[in-house]
This record gives sequence, C-alpha cells and structure tokens, in this order.
Amino acid sequence: MALSDPSLLLPPSLPALICSSAFAGPWFYSFNHWVLALLVHLFPLNDPHMNLAEFFMHNRLVSGFAFAAATYYFWSLRDDRTEWRRARILEAIVACIAAVLFTLALRPFVGTLPPCRTPGFQELFPPYLWRFGSGNSFPSHSTLVYFTMAAGLWPLSRKCSAILCAWVLLAVSLPRVYVGGHYPTDVLASVVIALAFLWLAWRAGESRRGIRWLDRVLMSGSWIELAIFLWLFELGEGFRASGELVIWFVRKVLHVS
Repeated sequence: MALSDPSLLLPPSLPALICSSAFAGPWFYSFNHWVLALLVHLFPLNDPHMNLAEFFMHNRLVSGFAFAAATYYFWSLRDDRTEWRRARILEAIVACIAAVLFTLALRPFVGTLPPCRTPGFQELFPPYLWRFGSGNSFPSHSTLVYFTMAAGLWPLSRKCSAILCAWVLLAVSLPRVYVGGHYPTDVLASVVIALAFLWLAWRAGESRRGIRWLDRVLMSGSWIELAIFLWLFELGEGFRASGELVIWFVRKVLHVS
C-alpha cells in the first residue's frame, strides 16, 4: 500500500514521541504510526505478503512448536544437572503464568483498540482488515508467552535462548503487527514484562523458600510429568482453546466486558 504523504515515513520528533498518548489513541501514538507506516511502505499489504503473515500466525509448526520442542529437550536431558535444569524451566513457567495474569488485570486500564480498528491507523490497512482484531490489543500475549519461555532458557543455553527470542519477534510478533493486530509498543511492553517477571522468578528461585518449593515440586512424582506434558502441548498449540477459556473466566471474575 503506497502512502500519499512521504513525510509520514520520517521518524517522529522527540516532543511528539513523548507527548502523544492514549488521549489520541495508543500510548506513543507518533512512534507507533511511524513504525507501522514504514513497515507497510517497505512491505506493501499485497496478497503474497499477507499470505506469508497469515502462514506464520496460524501455522503452529513454525511458531509454538519450536518453543515446546526446546523446552521438552532441556526437560528430558538426564545427567547430574537434570534437577537444576528442571528448576529453571519451572521458574520460566511460573513467570509466564504470573505475567499473563498481571497483564489481564492491567489491560482494561492501559489498552486500546488494535491499529486496524483505530482511526488514524486504519488508513494504513485495507478495509477488509478493519473488522478484525480484538477489543484490546495490549499487550501481545503471544509475544509475552513465547518470549518468556524463550528467555527463560537463557541459563540453560544462551545460544538457544537468543535464537528463540529472535524467532519470537520475527515469526510471532512481526506478522501480528504487520496485519494491524498489535502496535509495536504492545510487543515492546510484552518483552519488558516478560523479562521483569523472569527476573522476579529467578530471584524467588534463589531464596530459601523458593528452593524448598522447587524441591517439593520436582520430587512430587508422576503428576509433575503430566503437568509438564499438558503445558508443552498447550505451548505448542498456542494456548488457543484453553487460553480463551482462562481469559473468559478471569473476565467474569473481574466483571470485565
């Protein structure tokens, strides 16, 4: 899609970047608009590009499966560091769940409509995309879940973790931003929240109480293996059915429409 005003591709000034906020749409309006305008200018929203974006969004084998497979690999390794690796994976899972619950409670106060449904941004996208997207784009929960698990593998393998983190941004986050489902700042917020909750989980895991809890969980027997199997299945599948059920339940409890 060509832009009628080339000046829209210029980076926003610092005052505009700081002052633009939710009063006129999403926080950091100018920054988000500039990134999205540049993205659709470099990669016009034509059929081949849209098909590629939808391929990454809906094909779990190239998105969620990679993170489930990596987590399973490190969980299943048997040597003198098995318990230590499993403790780090449990910390990542706890951080992931806590981060999602935190954002579900936070999003009614800071979120907004996605770009494809927001005046001022809709013009960047073809009309058939205007009816898509959720009622609140903050944050990118797909980015949040997968980035938390990818970064959570850092203590186990920095190389694997870095590759998976880059894959999250490329194969999970970018297609959703490209079709107007999320703002760039939704993705940045997800990364920051993921790292913050991972840090908290790692610090908690180093505490005496955290160590005792991890020891009890790891020694609990077959039920933890079943729980990990279900988690990996949902991680690979994208938490599609169960995730929607959890969100519906939380909204009912919090009386959020």
